[in-house]
Amino acid sequence: MLKKKYTILLIIIIIIVIIILFFLSVYTLELRSFSDNELIFKRIVLPGDKFTLKYTHSVSLTPVWEIFIIDDNYHIVLIETDFLDHGAGLPYTAFNQEVFLHEDDKFKIINMHRVMPSPIYYMVGEIREIYFYFKDKEINLSSLLGDKLITIRIYKTNLFNHFSGENFR
Repeated sequence: MLKKKYTILLIIIIIIVIIILFFLSVYTLELRSFSDNELIFKRIVLPGDKFTLKYTHSVSLTPVWEIFIIDDNYHIVLIETDFLDHGAGLPYTAFNQEVFLHEDDKFKIINMHRVMPSPIYYMVGEIREIYFYFKDKEINLSSLLGDKLITIRIYKTNLFNHFSGENFR
């Protein structure tokens, strides 16, 4: 009789775990090469998480930092752009509620709220020295990929697919 109760309890626990694995959503920030869909980076994200893309501007040859945040609806939103000087192709003004300022020896446009399309198509080039930063992770995309188009997006999946290493898309 006691063995039967434990068996029923074990079956109930297994069913609950399966339900959780298949019905609980997780969101991941993913970078993939466009041509072959190769996974470059994947990490679970929550609203408020930030990442940065840093690149060398093609005309001024100075660094530009684009800072993004994941909003409450899991959209990628550009919130700040930092750069060292003015020139062709660099920002020159702020729009709407944005603020253009000079601080920490950089020009900055802050208070931005530019919701990005999904996915973001981003061209990586060897000469542009493009870096990706997320929390404790830094990736030199230029040295890793050379000249390659990548996609950056938030992907919704369930826990089962996430933990099983599902990497097809």
